[in-house]
Amino acid sequence: MQLLLSGLLLVSWQQAQAEKPPIAVIGYQVEKVSVDQQLNALGSLQAQQSTQLAFGASDILQKIHVRSGQTVKQGELLFELNHSEQLAQLEQARAIEKEAQNQYNRVKKGLSRTTVTQALLDERYRQWQTAIAQRKIYQQQISDRKLYAPFDGEIGLINLAIGKVVNSGDPLTTLDQLATMKMNFLVPADYLAELSVGQSVEIYTSAYADQLFQGQINAISAQLEAQSRMIQVQALVDNPQKLLKTNMLVEALINLKQKQQLQVPNSALLMLGDKVFIYRLKAQDNNLYKAEKVQVKVGDVGPVYSEILSGINAGDRVVSQGVMRVNSKAKIALKGLQNDVSQAELLKPGR
Repeated sequence: MQLLLSGLLLVSWQQAQAEKPPIAVIGYQVEKVSVDQQLNALGSLQAQQSTQLAFGASDILQKIHVRSGQTVKQGELLFELNHSEQLAQLEQARAIEKEAQNQYNRVKKGLSRTTVTQALLDERYRQWQTAIAQRKIYQQQISDRKLYAPFDGEIGLINLAIGKVVNSGDPLTTLDQLATMKMNFLVPADYLAELSVGQSVEIYTSAYADQLFQGQINAISAQLEAQSRMIQVQALVDNPQKLLKTNMLVEALINLKQKQQLQVPNSALLMLGDKVFIYRLKAQDNNLYKAEKVQVKVGDVGPVYSEILSGINAGDRVVSQGVMRVNSKAKIALKGLQNDVSQAELLKPGR
């Protein structure tokens, strides 16, 4: 009697399960899509040409021909040290040179005479050339006390006063060519095949949040960084208004080639511990489905969609809404595919 009762209860339970309405879900047909790739990197800026100006001689600062922040041209005179002593020495050297030349010319004219020898002529010539060399030394000493702009650029801050004693190598100020800036940044070696010289780079900085600066990759290092195994890349950035400054921290954005990837909505992912699952739908009779729980490997995660590296294939249908109500034994009714209709439309009452 008890066995009969148990059998009746089992049959009743199976009938009840069979009579349960199917669980309505929203599905998504997995497909390969073309995805834009962007590479972001942080780096600092340097002027394309930048130098610290200093004299190669020591003396009293006599003249300052420029002001802080001034734009100068190549060859323009910037600073002068006192060179009055060298000027006097130069005048003396010129007089000695002129006298030595006259002595040489007189001896040369009298070479045919028996009293003038070739040895005497050679000696006068040597004295003349020595005088020339001495004159050039004093000219160079004067030149060393005048500092000219080595290239077009912008003068930095000048904290000097006339009369200050300046020693050889003392920094006077800086000179930066700001029309073009250099940006050095590190990129993971995985992206090396995607980079090339001449590739466009977009530059952003918080100092000018609404402004975009354009640049190009100028060079790619021949070596990876020993510790990080990253590659150093240099870009040249146009800076016509000279808004960007040396040592400014900026962000580079590089658009890479599109890549093909399998994607599913983030709502289709079921997280269990450190594993990720998806319910794949298998067609049954009467337009119903069975749900198969499949472990997947996830790649890039976006705000709406995630890349699936393995576990499912293009063309598979998966549950994208209603994941928490689904199990592998329940019958599934597909309310619609999210590929064709927006999620908000699919969730409207009456669909």
